Amino acid sequence: MFVDLENFDFTLQENSPCIDAGDPSETDSDGSIRDIGAIRFGSETTLGDCNVDGSQNILDIVFMINSCILEDNVECDCGDLNQDNVVNILDVVLLVNTILTI
Repeated sequence: MFVDLENFDFTLQENSPCIDAGDPSETDSDGSIRDIGAIRFGSETTLGDCNVDGSQNILDIVFMINSCILEDNVECDCGDLNQDNVVNILDVVLLVNTILTI
């Protein structure tokens, strides 16, 4: 029950059974039980929106290349579109494809 699986938006839908269904000994930043999945329900950041301006665009691609790939910044969770725990050219390609379909 993801928002848009075909376009790699793994945000949980409002009625997803994965919300508050994770390890009860761990909590999300809002104090609720941990959600199951890569993206916490209610998270303000959209995967691929690395400059957090509310949209996925060329600026996010530039950020991903400069900060996440060339500089190997450890704070690049926003750019891991394929959720393999590595931000690389595959994630850039996914983001370009997502932007081109918008």
